[in-house]
Amino acid sequence: MPGTSKDYGVAHFYGLRDTRTYMTVQSDSTAQSFKLDVEVPDESGRVITDRLDDLFIELSIEGVLLASDLLPQNGDTFIYGGVTWIMKSIEDKGTNKDFRKVSVKGVKYQEIL
Repeated sequence: MPGTSKDYGVAHFYGLRDTRTYMTVQSDSTAQSFKLDVEVPDESGRVITDRLDDLFIELSIEGVLLASDLLPQNGDTFIYGGVTWIMKSIEDKGTNKDFRKVSVKGVKYQEIL
């Protein structure tokens, strides 16, 4: 019909999930796994059940360090994408031809809120 508009296709999430006060975030990634993965085989050796417990999520954030802020410390908690993470590592890298780069790794355990 003339004069009507329609949307087709599906929606996608674009870009990054959040920002940091000490760096301009340029990329992020998450990976999920289980800390406890127990397979139970039957008499023939075929796996008949698999128990997965203790969901573990790891976050990596890459960005450029802002001149006005200090870096957080390992063991601190921070919120990214609405989730509270424990900071496991932070790396501050520099060269004489670019801005300082920052890499942050955070973890989220199933039972630690």
